[in-house]
Amino acid sequence: MQEILTKLGLEDIPPVKVPQSLSRAIKEFMLSNKRFLVLYGPTGTFKTSAVKRFLYAYAKDKLSKNGKVSVYDCMFVRFVDLPRVWQEDEEALHRTKLLAIDDLVLSGFPDNFWVKLFSLIDHRYTKDLKTIITTNHNLKDLLSGQIDFHQRIASRLCDENLSMLVPSETNYRNPRQTHSSW
Repeated sequence: MQEILTKLGLEDIPPVKVPQSLSRAIKEFMLSNKRFLVLYGPTGTFKTSAVKRFLYAYAKDKLSKNGKVSVYDCMFVRFVDLPRVWQEDEEALHRTKLLAIDDLVLSGFPDNFWVKLFSLIDHRYTKDLKTIITTNHNLKDLLSGQIDFHQRIASRLCDENLSMLVPSETNYRNPRQTHSSW
């Protein structure tokens, strides 16, 4: 099982209690016709933990029902690892039924990376494939301004017909502190 979890990107899941609001949002997303779930908020608000815990349960369920689970069922990828994953198994990014991209950032990559990312997001936008994104950015803020690949990516991820945007506000370092500016 550990080898499978590593291949799916789920080898280390933090032992923390995830806020019910995030767990509910992920379950609601999976039952909906939406293609994208964007969990956004400051660092330390359980976004990654919620996604990893859900994917672990999802993979375990697939394994028990089908006797197998693969990257075509679900896949967790850290955003900074996308260039490596594209080289190793680009097809899996396009075909997996449930893709989670953790910690979307909007700088530090060459233009051809953003073209490739838009192509991936656009592909998953036009197909019936679920994608969960975690980020520290409020993507709606990107929709104003000049047209570039960041704005085009945000337009796909913020489409009200196909996306759910869920703020993550409870800080695990200080549970009484919330980030209401999101």
